Formats: sequence, structure tokens, C-alpha cells
Amino acid sequence: MFYLCSRENKLDAMLKYIYILGGTISLSLGFLGLIVPGIPTTPFVLLTGFLYAKSSPRLYSRLEKNKLTGACLRGVKDGFSLKVRLFLLMLMWTMVSITAFVVFRDGVMFYVMFGLGVIGTISQLLFVKKKRPIVEILIDESDEKSNDSYRK
Repeated sequence: MFYLCSRENKLDAMLKYIYILGGTISLSLGFLGLIVPGIPTTPFVLLTGFLYAKSSPRLYSRLEKNKLTGACLRGVKDGFSLKVRLFLLMLMWTMVSITAFVVFRDGVMFYVMFGLGVIGTISQLLFVKKKRPIVEILIDESDEKSNDSYRK
């Protein structure tokens, strides 16, 4: 039998493989960032999670269950506590200050670094999710029995 494939199906299949390839390259760069200083790991792992989620649920679940990458993905997905968010802001401003005062002492780049720090602060405050407390509903069994007696 000969089946005709529509053009959309071919494009979807090709796009799926492009996402998988991009995710694999991004994951490789993320793991390289664990070894080489200066290459960030977290953005590459997050990009890999996005690309794998769009292309292959199986690859995304493997990425989420992994010891190294799963913690990063769960942290972003579940949100961060106030303590962690403040630590991230302090760490970012420490790096911005070191770069501005040590690397770019004079000139335009000194001010550009502080501008990037302000942009980073605003984006963290707007886009990094807050951790929501887990609310448990406790049901007292004696209340249920008394409610049952009223129903009869």
C-alpha cells in the first residue's frame, strides 16, 4: 500500500527532530558548563527542557528524572522560596559588581554592566515564580459522623 503524507505531517516530524537535535546540543553545552568555568549550565538545561517538552515526552521525563538536571527543572517549575530568591539576587549583584569594578573600571562598559544588573533584577522579580505553600485539608471524622446523623 502507498500512503500519502500531508505536508503538515512532514513539517511536524521534521520540526520534532529539529527540537530533539537542538535539545541534545543544548544539553551537551550544559554538561560542558559543569566542567568549563564561564559557560552557564542552568540556561542550557532549561532550554533543553523546553525543547524536549515540545518534541518528546519520553526525553523530557528522562531529563526530569535525572539527578543533575531534574533538580534544576523542578526548582523552576515549583518556584523558589523567598530565601533562595534573595540569595539569587545577591549572587547576581556580586557578580555584576565584580565585573564592573574589576574588569571594566572605566568607560561605557562600567555603566552597561550596572544597566544589565538592573534588567536582571527586574526580570527575576517578574518572572521567577514564588514557591507556594502546600495546603493540606484535614477532615475530622467525628464531624463527618455528626453530619451523617443530620442527613438521616
